[in-house]
Amino acid sequence: MKKLIFIIAGISTLLSIAVTAAHFDRELELLTLDLRFNLFPDTASADSNIVIIGVDDASLESMDWLGWPWPRQIWSDMTAFLYRSGAEVVYFDMTFSTSSTFSAGEDSVFGAVAGQGKTVFITGLGREEGQPIPPNALIDISLSPEEADRYRFASPPVTPIAEGAALLAAPYATPDNDGIFRKLPLFFPAETGVVPSPALAIAMLYYEDNSVTVDGRNLVFGGTNIPLTDNHEIQIRFAGPVGTYRTVGVADILSAMTGDTTACKPSQLDGKIILIGYTASDLMDLKPMPYSARCPGVEVVANAVDNILSGRYVATQGLAITVVLTLLLSLCVAASLALIPKVIPASLTGLSSILIFVGFSLAAFKYGNVWVTTVPPVTSGILTLLASSVVAYRYATKDKKFLKAAFSQYLSPAIVSQVANHPEMLKLGGEKKEMTAFFSDIAGFTTISEQLDPQELVKLLNIYLTEMTDIILASGGTVDKFEGDAIIAFWGAPVEFEDHAVRGVNSALECQRKHKELNEKLKQINFPPLTTRMGLASGPMVVGNMGSDKRFDYTMMGSDVNLASRLEGVNKVYGTPILISSTTRNSLPDSFICREIDTVMVVGQKKSVTIWEPMLSETEFSNSYSKGLKLYRNGDFKAALGFFAGNAGDPPSKTMTERCRNFIKTGTPDGWDGTWVLTSK
Repeated sequence: MKKLIFIIAGISTLLSIAVTAAHFDRELELLTLDLRFNLFPDTASADSNIVIIGVDDASLESMDWLGWPWPRQIWSDMTAFLYRSGAEVVYFDMTFSTSSTFSAGEDSVFGAVAGQGKTVFITGLGREEGQPIPPNALIDISLSPEEADRYRFASPPVTPIAEGAALLAAPYATPDNDGIFRKLPLFFPAETGVVPSPALAIAMLYYEDNSVTVDGRNLVFGGTNIPLTDNHEIQIRFAGPVGTYRTVGVADILSAMTGDTTACKPSQLDGKIILIGYTASDLMDLKPMPYSARCPGVEVVANAVDNILSGRYVATQGLAITVVLTLLLSLCVAASLALIPKVIPASLTGLSSILIFVGFSLAAFKYGNVWVTTVPPVTSGILTLLASSVVAYRYATKDKKFLKAAFSQYLSPAIVSQVANHPEMLKLGGEKKEMTAFFSDIAGFTTISEQLDPQELVKLLNIYLTEMTDIILASGGTVDKFEGDAIIAFWGAPVEFEDHAVRGVNSALECQRKHKELNEKLKQINFPPLTTRMGLASGPMVVGNMGSDKRFDYTMMGSDVNLASRLEGVNKVYGTPILISSTTRNSLPDSFICREIDTVMVVGQKKSVTIWEPMLSETEFSNSYSKGLKLYRNGDFKAALGFFAGNAGDPPSKTMTERCRNFIKTGTPDGWDGTWVLTSK
């Protein structure tokens, strides 16, 4: 029996390591890392020299009269104030890739002010098209000749602003498979050098140290060796939840500039690293991170900067150490069952070995920021415990009823049976599915809410949400959540549909069709009519129960979820009621009436997407709009204008008409490929 138990330990080890080597347990392991972050936040270690200035909801509301985006003069005046107050480094986590629409001289002034200090702006990178990478986007790091997939082009801010940067940095980051950001690249290989990430650029300027080297898989900077992944990423040691770093609203800074230092004194900015970015929910620069599904992207950068400056990061282990730990734990469990005569005490001792290892892995993270891989050892230990316990019981007695009763003292027999027959069920968390995401919002709802008292507003919302939700549910959709007047839903989970895109678009069209009847009903009870904007996108998404063990939501995550949210807002640009992504359009049969609207790059996405407007019926504008769009993409704006301008009463044509007239005045943009880059959400 003892020999068989140790054989089981060896087999369990091999199975667990095989699963790990194939990355099947990666998402579960990432969940254990998130658990460690939430159990052991390290807010006390957050560098007080890092200050975030957020474009928050309060600032947008207080400056609502100005509209969005704000004039560049606001940023140049603020930058000058920050440097006068003694700020060391100022970083803008926002793009300035198009010229100011307020004043021709704004960009030059902004660039000149930025050049007075150590300012970092962000630049896009590309391999196929763009501008040459500017010299101030390159740092001196020697990489091995084997480095492939180098970037060749850039999409920097407009020239006057780019020239004012001490360094330009590439803000790219890729989430893990579950859609959560836990790593951040520190640099990007280019043909003419190396482009830093915002975190590395800020640290270099703050320390005034350009001596950055790469030694194997370590970045050496400031006397610290920082381990890197294969993609030059640092495993971030997040200091704590959203708000850990001091965050000041733009409105508070503007008040301080006029002498009102109630919220922020200039002396509190002296010697500080200033990170300026979007924190407002409407701007949607929110990234899932271990502490929150909605973390401002600028705060992720703040954590990475802190890690570089302090030399504090999450240390990981290689596969060899994982194999050793897995084998040792399996042998400890096996030894307990082989050497202790009574089965129940032996099994409890084996279970204690597993719990001790879990405690060790938690302590290593808390006191040493070491991420000890936990899933393979624990999985192997549990399998060894279960299988060896069965063997021990079989040898102890032939009475299977007794065996089942004894096992139930510490593990559910149903769970034991399932795990024994299906070890893959140990994998927890969300799952990846092909789905269609849906976001909707009522246009001008803030104005409507101001006209109604709370009871009337609730009544209006209940009527509206009931009508829309009934349509979604009738099509097999799942309502994710309501956020005020917004509806978030999806098709394809928990019940899978091959035609999830068809169901989603049909529901959106039915919601639009229902609006006429709904508005007549609202009119009869003295409520204002409602207009709804909707965005849909299809693709792979992670869906499942997400949250804590006491409270969780069945929800979705992924880049296409983010795209659907963006498309809902893009309707404002074109005056459309519904916009869908090209992946959704390609999943629809030809019988659907859809008009191709434009090719755009939304905020937070790295790739352009062609957007379409599904319609209840063909319109008289479709043919001329299509011809105008083709000419527009080819850069023939004068000819395109003739088609767009003739579509009086068509909102998208009005948008394209204004755009063509502007391009005729300013000339064809450099590197024009027909893509309109959106700078707001």
